[in-house]
Amino acid sequence: MSVSKGMRQLFILCIITLFSGQSFSQKNPKKFTRDFYFESGSFELDSAEQKKAKVFAKILGKFELIKIEMIGYTDSDGSETFNLELAQKRINHLKTFYPETLPDSLFFIVPQGEKDPVFENTDTTKHKNRRVRMKAYYSSKKNKEIKKKTPKVEVKKEDFIVGRTIELPAVQFYGGTAHFLPGATKILDQVIPIFIENSDLSIEIAGHICCGNQMELSIERAFVVYKYFTERGVPRKMLTYKGYNNTQPKFGNIMDFRNRRVELIVLD
Repeated sequence: MSVSKGMRQLFILCIITLFSGQSFSQKNPKKFTRDFYFESGSFELDSAEQKKAKVFAKILGKFELIKIEMIGYTDSDGSETFNLELAQKRINHLKTFYPETLPDSLFFIVPQGEKDPVFENTDTTKHKNRRVRMKAYYSSKKNKEIKKKTPKVEVKKEDFIVGRTIELPAVQFYGGTAHFLPGATKILDQVIPIFIENSDLSIEIAGHICCGNQMELSIERAFVVYKYFTERGVPRKMLTYKGYNNTQPKFGNIMDFRNRRVELIVLD
């Protein structure tokens, strides 16, 4: 009995340790930080800091992001109310450098103003408090090799068989948007003459996302393709569009950018 009880206690301890470790790792994701500095009383970045912001935007695009904190600081010159508003304006200005690639849902905005300064507000150090700190939390780095190896696909009339799903791997979008990435329309241009010559087909345009919970975005992506087709002569009557949110990941990890896609489903 004593041996059995001891083994049972050891087993329970192992389980607690395992879950504690998982919890710790989830609460402490990997992150990196950048500071962007402003002139006294200004909420606009100078040319050097703008370059930093643009470079940082490219860096962020290489990671599977969880969230981005933007914390705005000021020195103690002026009133507390003024500095709080100035901190918010600095955040708003910096955020304009990240409109296309990152969804708003990733951002957590914290206008700190002059409260809890990292440096003393003396004549020699207060300039260091005129900044916005960005903390980017991420789960992993994106796989560059997968992007490079996205296959080229040619679409033919013979592919459009009832019940078949036509994959369009080249039709990709900027993260968090329904804006095509460069080259996305080439394969759509292959499809247009097939649709025009075979208007008896019934096609559903299916939109998907890779991350988060954004049904509206998946619908928007399907609609953008629908609009591209109809504006170029494809009969509206043969097309429908539908969003599937993130419910049908095709590439393992739901965060895989390739799940950010649109497909064509042949209905009849």
